[in-house]
Amino acid sequence: MEVLPVEILLHIVAFLEPPDLVNLQHVSRHFLNVARDNNLWKTLCFEHSVAEVRRRRQQLYSHMDPRLAELARAMDSLSGGPDPVHNASAPSAEMQAYRAAAYRKSALRANWDPSYPGERTNFYQEFIQRHAPHSISWFQNAQYGHREEKLHHEVTGMGILFDDAGHFADKVVAPLEDGSICIWDASGNHNRRGGIIHRSPIGLLSNRGPDLDQETRLTQSKAIMTETGAVECVSIDSRQKKGFFAVQNVLNEVDLSTLQVISRTPYAFPITALSKAKHPTPLTVGTNWTLHLHDTRKPAQYPKSSTSSRCELIAGTPSKSDFHRLQTGDFGGHVSLSQPGALSILHLPTTREWDGNGDIWVAGRFTSFLNYDRRFFPRLRGTVHSGARLSCITAIPHPFVPLDLRLTRSMAAPAAVHEAKSIPGHTIIAAGEYKGKGSLELYSLSSDPTRSIISSDSRAMRNQNSFYHNRQTASSSKLLCAAPHGTRLVFSDGDGNMKWVERDGFTPVRQFNINGDNPTAVQAIALESGWGDIVQKIVPTVATEFAGSGEVPLGQNNLVIWTGDGRLGMVGFGREPVFNVDSLDEQAQTAHEMEQMRKERDYGKELRRALERQAAELRWMRGYGL
Repeated sequence: MEVLPVEILLHIVAFLEPPDLVNLQHVSRHFLNVARDNNLWKTLCFEHSVAEVRRRRQQLYSHMDPRLAELARAMDSLSGGPDPVHNASAPSAEMQAYRAAAYRKSALRANWDPSYPGERTNFYQEFIQRHAPHSISWFQNAQYGHREEKLHHEVTGMGILFDDAGHFADKVVAPLEDGSICIWDASGNHNRRGGIIHRSPIGLLSNRGPDLDQETRLTQSKAIMTETGAVECVSIDSRQKKGFFAVQNVLNEVDLSTLQVISRTPYAFPITALSKAKHPTPLTVGTNWTLHLHDTRKPAQYPKSSTSSRCELIAGTPSKSDFHRLQTGDFGGHVSLSQPGALSILHLPTTREWDGNGDIWVAGRFTSFLNYDRRFFPRLRGTVHSGARLSCITAIPHPFVPLDLRLTRSMAAPAAVHEAKSIPGHTIIAAGEYKGKGSLELYSLSSDPTRSIISSDSRAMRNQNSFYHNRQTASSSKLLCAAPHGTRLVFSDGDGNMKWVERDGFTPVRQFNINGDNPTAVQAIALESGWGDIVQKIVPTVATEFAGSGEVPLGQNNLVIWTGDGRLGMVGFGREPVFNVDSLDEQAQTAHEMEQMRKERDYGKELRRALERQAAELRWMRGYGL
């Protein structure tokens, strides 16, 4: 068959099921290339998608589809042909129905396409991540005490250190409850994937030095590291190999090469959120009541007393007690909030095409987004009302498809969908809670004002084509975090579920519960017994800026998660887990045993030499009659 043209081979292998296609790849390199054809797997992704499976099921239950006749008439009107009259050369009714069905399937496939023009998508990898078995590989625990007690310190935050190119995750960096910083191998480049490769002394972040005894350092460090409980408390600058760690009201800047603290910057209130660190852009720091720009090029400045404070409001008038709290320090150009709780800060690229909005977006316990232009900070550019209390905000560098096209996607013209995807823009993704239920929200930032929210315009939310709120099918509990993953969006909720949806925000792809394979039973037991883990933070192992613009190796587009129980894990897809730390422990134990045996052999040799020398001395002394 290898002598056949590739087009014919593709037509033949298209009849195979996905498991058979995977086995075919082992035959030869030629069949590997054929069985990895991107269009072939794109078709398989479409045919196995939830929307298409539902459509086929509904079509199966109905005896006939009246829309086929409407499509045929629509095709005739679009082609500009004459009115339908009897024509001997015209195709038969069966042929017209066949052509209409083929056209409809082609339109459905084009409208389903989750990729954007110019985006490089590996649909073979997409199929694996959509339908292959999932696995969670847990990172090695930072143990303490006796080995057999299996005690370990909980993780209090998490960040990713990407490689020199800034494309793929190289290391996972996290603070521990004992005040130390721990670094894990996330890529395998250090021959210990999933294992700990570096760890700082305890008390580094909590500023508890060796002048205290071990138990006191551990007790005080744990109380300090777990007091605030902020999720976005770690930000990693992969360019400069620096990490920013928020501990209570102190921002610690750490050199990740030496694990030494460079500076400590105190603020008047506990830090609740940090933006993404990317030199030379200043870091945005959010506290309970204020927002600040932290420029790492300036020396750390400690708060000084002041008699005045600048304040910008979301709504309402601050009370005298609020102003009294804000008068504890003067930080220069800062923003004071009338409502506490900035939980997530998003930096948008300044090189994007202008959309009438600023570069900094802030979300939290208040019900509106705050938008700032870095050039005019701390002046508030505008707000966008959400109504939900948001816990996470992120973005993808692709335009938002309008609501009218998404709701009628099965019947929308492919040209209209393609045109909407071709307009430059970004999509803001927010996750939170609205009236006790999960809320997944999408907002459009586009150069087309008719398809974009504008924070400075109070009428921004009147444009139905610029946003979408999924508050019905997202989750029955609060959404904790969200992130882009390939051509999908992934988010977690308060029941321990991880869910994937299409970029439209509502079409389901897959889901699982991190506590077990039976989410309903697990949730019921967890509620009764009081246990059950949740995912607090999700970070993809492929940088958002690189995803879709370059070739991602197979099996590299995974997710690093941080759970409520203080554990770190990596979610992968396929038959085998991404890594197994038990094998690392076994290898470490074997290496330790081999080292111990080598030391015992060396000690035996030295002992034998000493005994031989002693015996020689005794023989020599006997020669003198002693």
